[in-house]
Amino acid sequence: MRGRCAVTVCAVAVVAAGALAACGGGSGSGDSATISPAAAGGTSAAATTASPTAASGSQPGAPLKLDPAVALPADVKVVFDWTMPKDPAQNAALTAAANYLQSIDHAVVKQTAQDPPLFAHASGDALAYARDFVQRNVDGKQTLSGTDRFYRPVFGNGSSAKGGSKSPVEIRLCDNQSKIYSKDVVGGKVHVTGESDRSYVLFDILVVELPVAHPYWQAQGITVKEGSLQCKD
Repeated sequence: MRGRCAVTVCAVAVVAAGALAACGGGSGSGDSATISPAAAGGTSAAATTASPTAASGSQPGAPLKLDPAVALPADVKVVFDWTMPKDPAQNAALTAAANYLQSIDHAVVKQTAQDPPLFAHASGDALAYARDFVQRNVDGKQTLSGTDRFYRPVFGNGSSAKGGSKSPVEIRLCDNQSKIYSKDVVGGKVHVTGESDRSYVLFDILVVELPVAHPYWQAQGITVKEGSLQCKD
């Protein structure tokens, strides 16, 4: 499984669980943490200056179209294993969630929590989570290698968004980390590990449509639950 789970996702969940509400629901074991939607004015100065380089949504029924700014090197692949919905809002929201998730991997590869795509595709608590997530890998001198697979997205009701945002959409999806591995920044050694229950991670992401001239969606809230056995194929 990915080194970032050992270094970041799981660690963030454990650390945050003491201060934040625990995520309910789902089967399986593991720690969880809930990060709420962004509060008003929660976007940092860096976030306000970042600008997206791709449209907020893919064409309905067409393949997922990601922001070119989150492109990854040849030895790191992220698979979003689903068919894009025809509903325009769901399509845009799912594209935003995918851009957010891949922007985190992109920042890990770039070894910086100041990576511009992070600020383009997240704000508030989702951005804070992502930056902490990335920084733990930077501190551990770990990057990524292999294939990360996200699948089985389900839309929920979301909740009221703050900060002037509208139309919140909640997306719950699975992540199989059994074929994404940690890689030493120095020396390039890839730490290949076998599949286990911890390889299955459940993400719950809240994305909102921002009140800007051109429709654009961002991630503002996230829940991560490791050891989610309901994600087994």
